[in-house]
Amino acid sequence: MVEAAVEGDIDSFGKLCQRYYAALVVIGYSILGEHNSAEDAAQEAFARALVKLKDLKNKSKFAPWLAAICRNIAKDMATAKAKQINTEGFSEVAAKGNCDDESARVVRRAIVKLDESDKELIVLRYYNSLSYEEIGSVLGVSEVAVNGRLIRAKRKLAKYLKQNRLLED
Repeated sequence: MVEAAVEGDIDSFGKLCQRYYAALVVIGYSILGEHNSAEDAAQEAFARALVKLKDLKNKSKFAPWLAAICRNIAKDMATAKAKQINTEGFSEVAAKGNCDDESARVVRRAIVKLDESDKELIVLRYYNSLSYEEIGSVLGVSEVAVNGRLIRAKRKLAKYLKQNRLLED
């Protein structure tokens, strides 16, 4: 499909958009903490990818390339938004979400404290139920690497929860 899209087949590019849209929204959400902005980032990523598709050297790396575009767009959007509002307040809103359950709110607050790559993995796996294979495809890493990174991210999350007395030993 990537080869056909590079050759100008809009239907193939449309199918690629359908295949990767949800993953890009998750990536945007893991950085921006807001669904509408995450969708904007995903759509902008597809627009930029369409323009730069002919520059893609390794067609088998389409998914990680697209994910990197989305990640950069989301980071730019977050930077622009941070200039407009207090970033601490933004993190609190992202941490609270729309959850009524106190435990879920506590975990979401902890997730907000993780670095971007750890947050992205946690959201992809546990909030969007992507398989290790799907996460690896999106991020351009092996399933073994996904597993290792998830283990480290969960340890960091548990450490934060324990330090803040939100999780018992």
